[in-house]
Formats: sequence, C-alpha cells, structure tokens
Amino acid sequence: MICLIIFTGNTLRAQTCTACFTATPDTNNTQLINLDATCSNANPGTLYEWYVDGSLYSIYPSPTFQIPFLVSGQYTIQLIITDMGCSDTTSQIIFITPTCSANFTIYNNFGGGLFYFYPNMSWSPTATFSWDYGDGNTSTGISGMNNYLNSGTYNVCCIITDTAFGGCSDTACQIINVNSSYSCQADFYYNLTLTNPTTGSLYADAQFFSLYDPNNYSMNWYLNGALVQQGTSTSYNTILTATGLYDLKLVISDTNMVSCDSLTQIIFFNGGFIPNPNCYPCFTTLYNVSYDSIYFDASCSNIPLGGSLVWNINGSVFTDPGIGFMQGFAFPGTQYITLYAVDSNGVNCDSLFQFVYTITPPCSSCLTVSQIIGSTSDYTFDGSCTASATSYNWFVDNAFIITTSNPQFNYSFSQSGTYSVCLQTSDAMGNLCNQSCTTVVVTTPTATQFDLSGKVYQVDNSYDYSLAGNGDAKVYLIKLMTGGILDAVDSTTTDAFGSYSFNNKPIDDYRIKVALNPSATNYATNIPTYYNSALMWYNAQVVTLFGNTYNKDIYMSYGTNPGGTGFISGNVFLGSNKPARGGSEEVTLILIDQTTQLPAAYAKPNSNGDYTFTNIPFGNYKIFGELLNRASIPDDIVISASQTSFTNKNFVYNDNVVKPTNQSLSVKDVEAPLTLMIAPNPAQNSFNINNTGKQRSLRIMDMTGRTIQKFDLKSNENKAVDCSRWQRGIYLVEDIQAGQKRTYKLNIN
Repeated sequence: MICLIIFTGNTLRAQTCTACFTATPDTNNTQLINLDATCSNANPGTLYEWYVDGSLYSIYPSPTFQIPFLVSGQYTIQLIITDMGCSDTTSQIIFITPTCSANFTIYNNFGGGLFYFYPNMSWSPTATFSWDYGDGNTSTGISGMNNYLNSGTYNVCCIITDTAFGGCSDTACQIINVNSSYSCQADFYYNLTLTNPTTGSLYADAQFFSLYDPNNYSMNWYLNGALVQQGTSTSYNTILTATGLYDLKLVISDTNMVSCDSLTQIIFFNGGFIPNPNCYPCFTTLYNVSYDSIYFDASCSNIPLGGSLVWNINGSVFTDPGIGFMQGFAFPGTQYITLYAVDSNGVNCDSLFQFVYTITPPCSSCLTVSQIIGSTSDYTFDGSCTASATSYNWFVDNAFIITTSNPQFNYSFSQSGTYSVCLQTSDAMGNLCNQSCTTVVVTTPTATQFDLSGKVYQVDNSYDYSLAGNGDAKVYLIKLMTGGILDAVDSTTTDAFGSYSFNNKPIDDYRIKVALNPSATNYATNIPTYYNSALMWYNAQVVTLFGNTYNKDIYMSYGTNPGGTGFISGNVFLGSNKPARGGSEEVTLILIDQTTQLPAAYAKPNSNGDYTFTNIPFGNYKIFGELLNRASIPDDIVISASQTSFTNKNFVYNDNVVKPTNQSLSVKDVEAPLTLMIAPNPAQNSFNINNTGKQRSLRIMDMTGRTIQKFDLKSNENKAVDCSRWQRGIYLVEDIQAGQKRTYKLNIN
C-alpha cells in the first residue's frame, strides 16, 4: 500500500504560462505515481521537465507522466514547463509508504543456466531478502543470481521480511525453465519510421539479437500488456494510430509457454504529426547485451540545410556525431532520451522523446584497503567482499595495476600521499561489474624505486632485426612534468647485448624514445622511434611503471629510401634565427613518402641548424619537424625530372609548433599540443573541462569502453560536467582535435 500526502509549494508565475500538476498512485501498479500536468496553462508542443529531489528525471513532450519509486521515504517532485520563451515551476512533496511484497523479475541475459532476479515492488530500508533457487542453492541480498548446472524446471522463491508495519513477511515464487545448453536472452530493436514517419509503422526484430533454443522456443509479443503475436516469428509489425506511449514487450518461452527471458521497450508516437516535413528528428535504438549500453542512430532524421541534431540524454546535452554511437549509463533503470532538430539559425524546429530501459549489472565490486603490520608502505587490497567475482582488476590513481584471480593483492606505495584505489571485478561469464573505489592516505619515509629496462632492435635494408651494439643506440626516458610539459628526464646507451636500463625510477607514466648514434652501422636508415614504433611524440605509447621491474623492447622504424637524384636542404632555427638546440631539444626532420605513408629518410640539424636529405628518388613527400610538446606542420615537396633540387626548405619552432617558414599560417595561430585542462581530478560531484585551444570533440568512456558522454568544445570554452550520479572509478577522456587523438585519465571518487 502507498500512502500519499501532498504539500503544494509556492508557484513562480510567469506572464503567459502556469505550471500545475497532480500526483496520485496508479491503481494497477502501486510502484508508479501518476503525474498529470493538464491543469497547466500551456500551448501544444510545451516541454515538461520533471525533477525528483533536485535531479532531472525526464524532459517530456506530454503533460502526463509516471515515476516509479522502489524505496520508501519522502520525495520532492518539481515540474518546470517551457512554452515559447515562457517558463514556470511548481513542486510537491510526497511520502511513499513501503509495501511488503516479494514479487520479482527474472533475467537470463548471461548465457546458459545463469539467471538474475530482482524485486519489482517498493521496499523499506529495513527490509531483508532471501532467495531459494530450487536447486538447493540459496542466497541473501536485494538481488539474486544463480548458475543452474543442469537443464530442467525449477521453482524460484523470494522471501522478504521487514520490521516495518510491526513486522511482516511475504513469499513469491515463479517457475523457470532452464536449458543449460542454450543462452536465453530477449533482445530486439524497433523502428517507428521504417517506411514513413507519418504513418505510425512500427517494426521490431529480434532475429539477430536474441539468444534461444532453436529447437524449442516461442516468441510472444505484447503491446500495452496485450498478447498480439505468438509463435516462432522473430519479428513483429503493426500500425500505431493514436498519439501516446506504447510498451512493446518480447517474452521468449519454450513451446510449453514456460518463459525464460523478456525485454520491454517503451515507445512514444506523436500521431504522425510533422509540423515541418523538412525538419523532424528520428532515431532508432538497439539494446546492448552489456546491460547498461544503448546504440543510438539518428540517420532517419531530416534537418534543414545548415541545421543540426542535438541530444538530451538524462539531462546531458551534446551534438549528434553524424553516425550511430553507443551510449553507456552510470545507473540502471529508465533512461530519458530527447532528440532536437535545430535549424540553421540555432532554433529548435522539432523534437522527439523516447524512453529506454537498462537493467542492473549482474554484480558489483567491493573492496577494503588495510596497512600491513610492521610496514609503512605495504598495503593489502582485498576484494573478497565482492560476491560471485572470478577476476579482479586493480587501479591506483587512474593507472591499471594488475589483474588477479585471488581477491587479495599486496601493493607497495613508493612515497607518501593520498591515493585512489579502485577495483573492477568480473563474474564467471566475463560480465564486468560496477567499479568500487576508496581513498588511502600513505605516510612512509621510504621512497621505493623500480627499474625500467629492455632491448633495442635495429633494422637493416632486408627488414631483418638485430640487437643494437654497444653504444649504438641512445635511449631517452621522457616524463610528463608539472604544467603538462614533456621532458627527457634521463638517457642511456645500449650495452654489448643491445640492452638499456633506467634504474631506481619512481612510479609514473613515461615515454621511451631511441635513436641510433652516428657511428652505428645502420644509422642512416633507422628512424628515431618511440616505443611501439611511433615516430611523433603525440603518437607515442605511454609506459606506466607501477611497482616492479618492467621490460620494454623497442623495434626501430626503417626509412625505405632506395636512392635517387633528389636533394633537399635547409635550416632549423628557434625563434629569431637562433640555431636549433641540441640534446633533448634537438629537432628531427622526418621525410614521409606520401604514396606509401612510410618514412623514407630522416636528418638531424648540425650545430648551425643546417640539414640535408640526399639521394631521394622521384615522388611526393612531406617533411615533418619532430620535437617534444610541439605540433608539427609539414612542408610538401615533389621531386621530379623537372626539379630535383630544393634548398632553403627552412623550419622554425617555438613552444607550440615546428613549421616551415614558407607557411602563411603564423606560429601563434597553431594549436599548442596540450591545451585541455580537466580539474579537479580526482573529482567528486562535478569537474570542469577548459579548452584553451581550438575547437575539439570529446568522448568520456569508462574502463570497459562504454561511452558516458560526448560533446564538442568551442575555442576557449569552459564546460562544467555533473558526475554526481556516475559510479566511482576511472574514466578516459578521448580528445580529438585537428585530426589528432589524445586520451586523458579522469578519476571519480
């Protein structure tokens, strides 16, 4: 039973619109509160924004709405209406009294005999749950999960007890059919505009997305609770005629109608009314089997010339990327999706709203961190409080540490400080669980150091690799310094066995670069190379030294110059005609064959900044100047029978760029390599992304690759991002600017 008490808050009255709504429990499902804002003074096309306890719950084009409440307590519901430039708001306080119902929902999305169960009625904070899976296995906790080893029919029961109501209990049981030889997963995509968006043609297909026993199944389709199609057809189509919400449900069962899985998707049809045929949004969704990801595709939309599409997903607004994309969600449940069509003047000319629903991941991570007695730097990371986990992925301050099969892992901190420790587990089916993080304060007088070593392999003109000889190769250890500047903090040369070693280095992120010395046999044809065969610093792979002896072998890149009559020369200078500096500041000129996109040769300036390329065959080339922290603008050269010699191909560089002097673009106009700042990091409830450079596109992902947000940043734009509802853990910020891609780490505590 739900007891509803309403207090009406003050209404801020606008000139032409008034917000007003009623809130009543649903007669068929006491989990739902029916909200009706038809009493508002608003025009057709008004958007209704619903908030629960200050957080945006939905942006909806209809005045009627439903919100489920699973946990009892007091809630504040707020309505904001926006109508042709006018805005008004009102709020109400409701009290939800808990029920004592053990009814539950079944999911079998995890393959074979693995089933997941969770209650679908509201409960109080004092409620406890126990599960009997019918095969002798039991568990406790709000949700249940069981892996049935044998096929058969099982009676699953949920038992709830609660000290509320003076003490109550309830038991609910359901029969499930298990076929451990086959996965059972109900999944489908739907398209409301397959032929014509004005007709209400609804088409759903589960053929390529659902899993089931091919010899014993039935596909049962329900529309608004009514069975509309039964049999072996994996698709369903109909014509919707009335404006409103439709819930389309697929239930997969055996031929005896014993269900094994179901999936419901909620659809909104606007009645086929398109006020402007040249401006209407349209999108399709595909539920992803990773539980909390949805694939969106807006290619069926039509927008005016010069217009755009803008998404509002749970309150996060970003421009449509132009292709289908995967969107991850930090919390399971109902997700609220609005797509706006915007004309060339930036005015919204139409919008489309849909629900999508994501289910709870099958497990969640849990960890503790404790100091080992007798040590100030050694700690035990313990994930044994996580249920049903078989793999443990550990992170310290955004850096991946190790994957273990044992829930306990000992770790040594190299120095004092405050560290974020995160754990992400996976279950026996390989499903990733939610991340869990904690903070540990380390006070230690020790500064444990570690070694970073490897071998350098040079390549000859037969593409055969051999170890560099004694003193043949110089290896640089490069570190990201305070202020975002890369610097070569150490260097060494190879020994007689081609080995290099950097000893007693602190835990950190490094880049490694190697170049042959002029005395080496293959000096002329081995291009200076960063670890993992990158030629430019911004493509170099980051090597994270995280607490042991680390081995990284480096294979140099070969410049395939077969010889010819071409000649190129020039000068490299710093600022006002100062010659290029030596050491770690030395510029490397790399000649790229545009036909093969492979390096053909390289050159280093002498003490006066002069360089030459000789014996270059006919072809189209680009010359890049490579230097740490600098962008690189190439010079284009065509060597042909009509011109084989090029002189005065000069380059200038400063703190931002290395560029040809014949480029009309000035140095100050070139994007600096590091112009994106994320702070605070770690973050808790929000963080800012400040773009001090040119326009760029950003994508925020979790460690499984799921997209959390996507948006564009204009030049010198500062964007505040709300992360208060994100799971704690490590995220990656992918930055794409001027064709270059960089990735930053973001920690959410």
